Amino acid sequence: MMSNQFEYFATPAAFTTWLFAEMAHQGMPIVGRLFEPCVGDGAIVRAAAHNEWVTNDLDPRWPADHHFDAAGPWPLDTVDWTVTNPPFTLALKIIDRALVYSRVGVAMHLRASIHEVLKTGVRRRWMGDHLPTGILWLPRFAYQRSPTTGKWTTDSMCACWVVFLKDHPRQFISYAPESLIDALDVQTATYRRSIDAIMAGRG
Repeated sequence: MMSNQFEYFATPAAFTTWLFAEMAHQGMPIVGRLFEPCVGDGAIVRAAAHNEWVTNDLDPRWPADHHFDAAGPWPLDTVDWTVTNPPFTLALKIIDRALVYSRVGVAMHLRASIHEVLKTGVRRRWMGDHLPTGILWLPRFAYQRSPTTGKWTTDSMCACWVVFLKDHPRQFISYAPESLIDALDVQTATYRRSIDAIMAGRG
């Protein structure tokens, strides 16, 4: 098993494919020099089929262009977009960094609870001060096996892509189309075999 020092939740290909397609449909295509600060096994990069990526992961066991802490200063030049599935506990710090270094926009795959306004802490007002341009709601998915039962189990809530654009005032909400759900069904068996192989080989 992987060390629990690093959070790891691979992103299903269908989720990334829809993000890029929907943003193009909305007239806000994710193009240019893209940065993946929490690349992991590279699932987002592979699914996006975009050839101008800069990659990073704090875990040095993952192949990447850089291995720095994405929640701290970024030792790289600005990029056009940042697209990632960050560790949820560090998501807001990583978004803060991404908004500084990304010229056009930021797209983050996050648990839906990111929108919950907490009574204390940074989430008491963070989202209110950083209104997203778009929210793309995803179906619930079993990203990992349960560490206690070994069975594939879904999270307690769904996830979403949260998109921040610097110069685009129009806000939008999109819901996963049936085509995404069908693609996810087709891809699930392959996804699970891949995750099992990764978890078995990265002790």
